[in-house]
Amino acid sequence: MDTSQAGATVAAVGSMAYGSHCCFVSADEEIVRLAVHSYVRDGLSADDRVLCLLGRRDRTWLMSTLSEGPAWPAEREADGSLVVVDIGRTPLWEGEFSPEGMAQTFFAAVEQALADGFRGLRVCGDMTWGRAGGVAYDELHEFERLAGLGLPGRRAMGFCLYDPREFSSVQVDAQERLHPIVAGTGQARPPSLQVTDTTRGLRLIGEADVATRTLLEEALRRAAAAQSGRDLVVDLSALEFADLGAMESLYRTAAALGPDRRLVLRAAGPAVRKVLDLLGWSGTGGLVVDGDRPSGERSGGTR
Repeated sequence: MDTSQAGATVAAVGSMAYGSHCCFVSADEEIVRLAVHSYVRDGLSADDRVLCLLGRRDRTWLMSTLSEGPAWPAEREADGSLVVVDIGRTPLWEGEFSPEGMAQTFFAAVEQALADGFRGLRVCGDMTWGRAGGVAYDELHEFERLAGLGLPGRRAMGFCLYDPREFSSVQVDAQERLHPIVAGTGQARPPSLQVTDTTRGLRLIGEADVATRTLLEEALRRAAAAQSGRDLVVDLSALEFADLGAMESLYRTAAALGPDRRLVLRAAGPAVRKVLDLLGWSGTGGLVVDGDRPSGERSGGTR
């Protein structure tokens, strides 16, 4: 293990206090184990109740991670100090999940820990619990936002594990923005979009989202002017992700071209076509989806 990474991990865990909310991003299992071991055991040593929400990493993984040291971890479960929840089998909510309901459950757990005589509550969550429980990413994101708003002033803290192999860079970046503390070894880089000029327009490479919308719109304006009097072709064959805002930018550019010009989307994937059809944009306002697809290249998609 890289000792500098290990030291940074211990420092990040040790810096946490009540009201803290940490986004820990790493695909390095040794570093993740060290972080969880330090966070959970520090909490138990400090007489906190520690609530662990499990997702892809299961109970066996957690217990082996916590196994070093006397009277751990089974004995701490017996006295109520350590609470382990496999969210896929034991939901923390009744009926249909809602971010608001989950946040209320979280805050109620803080009050219950205090009522049971604990100094406070620590929550350690492998955030793949959302998928295990059938929770959509947008709902998971909203719960994290509500949890972050409600933590200050409470005797509680949250330690959220995000594996960049399980979440897209767009999703991890959005989660990092919700947390006052970001640590780990695999923080998401800002979503990137490369726009290259072609003889008939543009080729989009990477991810088109809110972070790159200005770049996309400026490139579209430049290309529309350069292709004056001709259709503007936008090649999506190397586009990995596009949010609805990016799709709206394409539609608005098409509408601004005028009655005698079109914006042609080339190599649009099924997800792009479905969104355009649902919004009623395909074939309207000068926006056209070309069925031709360059061989050997990926098709774009939205998610």
